[in-house]
Amino acid sequence: MENLYKNLTEKTFKKLAILFCLLGDILIFYYIWIDAFPRIFSQVTEQVKKNPALDASMFPKNFFTELYQLSKQAMLAMFIGVIIIHVINYALYYKDKVFAYKYLRIQSSLGGLGLFLLGFSGLLNGGLYFAYTLSGALMVLVFIGLNQFKPKTLELKASSKKV
Repeated sequence: MENLYKNLTEKTFKKLAILFCLLGDILIFYYIWIDAFPRIFSQVTEQVKKNPALDASMFPKNFFTELYQLSKQAMLAMFIGVIIIHVINYALYYKDKVFAYKYLRIQSSLGGLGLFLLGFSGLLNGGLYFAYTLSGALMVLVFIGLNQFKPKTLELKASSKKV
């Protein structure tokens, strides 16, 4: 595994790490937007409609359609906020900031594992599940590579503790 990272310069690894993590962000958002949210929203609304304490006449005509659109808009705003935060973090990681490095380690480990398991669980379905699995595996490789390419300030702190 170390041979994989020895062929990369630190700058090249940083660019690949940012690219793979950004790809993971996009795939996670795509999964939530296209698959998870519509499915969960319809299940919840069906349960609400089945509630005997609630009458259909209690809700305005297009209540659930409007609630769905409002929820989608709120989710889009959240996605944009997360992307902005991650892009800022990627830029700070590229400039060797320790907190950005630590954030990227957490993001690549949890996001990579989550994407890999999501994709692997539906791999026989084909389609995007292969992309989820591949992106998850790439993010796990980023996590492993982050241990090989530590920020200079973190290395200085570790070497001063040894003395």
